[in-house]
Amino acid sequence: MNIHVSSDVKSEIPILVGVYEGRILGNASLIPQLDVVMQRLSWIKLGKGKSIDICVESGNRVIFLDVNPSESLYDIRCQGGGLWSICQSLSYDRLQLIPWSSHPEELLYGVKLRDWRFDCYRTKFNPLPDLFCKDLYVLYQDVESNILPLVQRVQRYYGRIDSLHWVRQKCNEPANILTPQKFAQDLSEFSELGVQVEIIDKASLEAKGFGALLAVGQGSINDSCLAVLRWHGETDVNSPWVTFVGKGVTFDTGGVSLKPSSGMDTMKMDMAGAAVVAGVLRAAAIDKLPLNVSAVIPLVENSISGSAQRPGDIVRSLSGQTIEVLNTDAEGRLVLADALWYAQDQFCPELIIDVATLTGAVKIALGSEYAGIFGTCEKLIEDIKVCGQKEGEKFWCLPLDPAFDRALDSECADMKNIASSGYGAGSSIGAQFLKRFIKSEQKWVHLDIANVDHLTSDHALCPKGGVGFGMQTLYSFLLKRATGLSL
Repeated sequence: MNIHVSSDVKSEIPILVGVYEGRILGNASLIPQLDVVMQRLSWIKLGKGKSIDICVESGNRVIFLDVNPSESLYDIRCQGGGLWSICQSLSYDRLQLIPWSSHPEELLYGVKLRDWRFDCYRTKFNPLPDLFCKDLYVLYQDVESNILPLVQRVQRYYGRIDSLHWVRQKCNEPANILTPQKFAQDLSEFSELGVQVEIIDKASLEAKGFGALLAVGQGSINDSCLAVLRWHGETDVNSPWVTFVGKGVTFDTGGVSLKPSSGMDTMKMDMAGAAVVAGVLRAAAIDKLPLNVSAVIPLVENSISGSAQRPGDIVRSLSGQTIEVLNTDAEGRLVLADALWYAQDQFCPELIIDVATLTGAVKIALGSEYAGIFGTCEKLIEDIKVCGQKEGEKFWCLPLDPAFDRALDSECADMKNIASSGYGAGSSIGAQFLKRFIKSEQKWVHLDIANVDHLTSDHALCPKGGVGFGMQTLYSFLLKRATGLSL
């Protein structure tokens, strides 16, 4: 849907109007024949969240929408997403809108955010319903000279919205299409945005000693690789790096520790962490953020075959530490172990944030409302939580503890990749494992998004499927660092 900002009412295009408790919200003076429209409104009882389309004597059409005014930016965005759905349910290819919110750019953010669907594999034999509305004309007059015009306030969101749509597209791609090599190829296209892209192939990973990462992918016919992305937004070459690491398991069967068949189809989204961190860096490049941002993205497929790793195998990680693999389905921590170590060696970052669909246990702990957050820096954790609250992405801090660390001790190697059967605390154990690969004094945060990476039904801002959870939070975090705003 194209959004246009205009102060001129077009008589031939229906007007959308927000209504609350019988009152028209926004600049009602823009409505033709306002007295007639108000009279018609007094005869109508709108149901919660419903809309009614009326025609006045002049032939103008007015569509009343029941809305509940809110100052929460996330609620306003959700109203925008709902507005998109209403626009597409009406049989008009063009509509006008009188924005009811004091933050019209957030309302339109929600409209654009929802304006996406995964339809690239639907053919004429099973098409999705047509989208009716192609153009939305926003009736608005800029009156405050010290505030950017609305059209500019909306356009500054387009880079991050387009990047989030890119993330969702990747999360929903089938694994036979989005192999590790195809994902790497797609990331290579970021060079067109000024991003430096390096793809380290399997042979080079072997030579460098990425033993943990390669063990996960050794059962697949699709070779593993590592993508390293660099956005040099700072002119000072000595400026510190903000580094992201994202788990990129393009499909996870569980390996020899095979997953149940029920729900295994969603394991095509086990690369959500990789897509999220790539999306954040992509948006930073589009918006030319004055920061040095890097991303290290391990790309593997955890398959079962005669060459797959087995429970009881011992692998040597890039750090030199050895790992006894007791469960091949605890594979994400293995690929992240090597990627985290490499990221620290390459960038000596000021801070490092990893994003991963790491543990099923996080859903037992937090349900589907909060992602798990862990780390070594309380202020960094709090800053991310504050950004997440604004973006409608909630995080709950879960513990790391020396007791969890001891639970990972192995009799055969430096550590094992899971705790003993029945120990519990699965999400904390996974995070504690990763902490063994974080160097002393390194500021680090781990986001476990395994419980929030996809929706099973449509939401106001996203259709069911891959969500891209965390991208908006992390981009907001970067933006505030870039602009020096208080978190």
